[in-house]
Order: sequence, then C-alpha cells, then structure tokens
Amino acid sequence: MKIMLMCSKGGHLQEMMNLQGAWGKYDHFFVTYDSERTRQFNDRKYLIVHSISSVVMYVITLFIAIGRVFGERPDVLISTGMGWVDMVMFPLCRLAGVYTIYIESAANVEYITGTAKVVRHFANRFLVQWKGLADEIGCEYHGGVL
Repeated sequence: MKIMLMCSKGGHLQEMMNLQGAWGKYDHFFVTYDSERTRQFNDRKYLIVHSISSVVMYVITLFIAIGRVFGERPDVLISTGMGWVDMVMFPLCRLAGVYTIYIESAANVEYITGTAKVVRHFANRFLVQWKGLADEIGCEYHGGVL
C-alpha cells in the first residue's frame, strides 16, 4: 500500500507526525510546503512553494506536485490540512480512485475550516478531534486530540 501524506508545514505537520505509527510502516510520501523543516525530511516528498511567497511559483509547484503524485499512484491520501492544495487534490484523488481521509486540525474546536467544508464532500472519511464538534456537524470522532 502506498500512502500520500498532505499537510502544511506547521502544526498540521506535527499532527501528521503524531500519526506516524499508522502510516510509517507503509510506502509513503509527503506533499507539503517548502520550508527549512520539510527540506530536512529523509522521507520522499514533493514541496510546494507557499502562495504567500509567490503566487506564480505556487501554481507551478502545485502542478508539478500533481503530476508527480499521479506518477506515484497512491492508494490512500491522508491529510491534516493544506488549504487550497486539499481543495485541488481531494477531488482529483477521488476521481482517480484513491481512498481519501481528512483529519481536521485540533485547533478547530467549535467549527470546521472553509477548506474542511469543501473537502468533506470528497473525503471517504472525515474526522474531527473534538467530540462536541463531531456531534454538532455529524462526522467521525475517535477519542482524542493528536
């Protein structure tokens, strides 16, 4: 099984690393933003320039990553949040038959993000990290914060 891991470079990345016990034994690769921290990963990775740095480079690196991702042919996509990249990749992955899992950030206690509202429609599994939020919006919760 090959797993694509998508997350931004800060807290979302830390949440993904907290899940390493679930994905670490499988063939995997990251799609994340370019940063000093992510450049140091030994894992296979596709780095995207953040749109704040350069919109043009963001679009270029996003399309390069999309091409490489589909060259990889992942079986599963797990994301802890990557904004616009999620909104592009989730529909594409669903169309390609990739099983998709989105885990909303623990920082979102009372509401889900705009990204999550869109991605929720394309995710095979959509999870939040707070029981009250799960009850309110009717989604999965499995007992804790990452």
